[in-house]
Order: sequence, then structure tokens, then C-alpha cells
Amino acid sequence: MAIHEHTTLSLERTTVEQLDRLAKQYGLTKKGLVEAMIQYFNATKADPRDHKTDNPTDAIKALDRRLISFIKQQEKEQLRPIKDELVLISRKLYELDDAKTGVGKIEHLRKMNERLRLIAEKVGVSM
Repeated sequence: MAIHEHTTLSLERTTVEQLDRLAKQYGLTKKGLVEAMIQYFNATKADPRDHKTDNPTDAIKALDRRLISFIKQQEKEQLRPIKDELVLISRKLYELDDAKTGVGKIEHLRKMNERLRLIAEKVGVSM
């Protein structure tokens, strides 16, 4: 049989009321909330006295915005030009091909392959 040692804390009434509200907000008892707070501060090494500490949620949102901005920039600078080049290559291939005789398909594919290789080199992809 384990013996549990209990202690009592003396808190201001307003502090106890805040503790009650927070505990209800998170669906915990006051004891459970205090234990969770201790675990949180041990895990994050955050100083509870420092009110300027960044909110992890805000930091994640800021990082998310930066990542989306980076992806959009890459799309604009890299992916769209590649797509446009591929569309141009496809159009030229169809224009040059002789549908009646089938002549030129191999040569057109060779040219297309060379252009794709050049595009890949521009964006740093090896083929």
C-alpha cells in the first residue's frame, strides 16, 4: 500500500479563482492542472514569469506562413516556367510531326529530351 504525502498551498482568492477557471477550461481538476503545468514547464524549459515568451502556436503559424510563401515563390520562379516550357515543347512536337507518314517522331522525341535535360540542369536536377 503506497502512502501519499499531501501538502497544502496558501493562495490568494483571485489566484484560486483563476486556477478554477483554467482547470475547467482544460477539463482538469486543480490538482491535475498544477501537475500538467509542472510537466509543461519542465518539458519546455519556459520561464512562467516571462510574459514575453513566444507562444508556440504563434511561432508555428509564423513558420507556416513563411513556408507557404517560400513554396509560392518557388512555384512562381521554378515550376511555372518548367510547365510553360513543357507545354511549348508539346505544341512544337505536335506541329512538327507528320501525322500522315509518322515521319519525324524519333527526331522530335530526341529534341524534346534535350530540352528537358537543359531545363533540368537549370533547376539543378540531374537526369
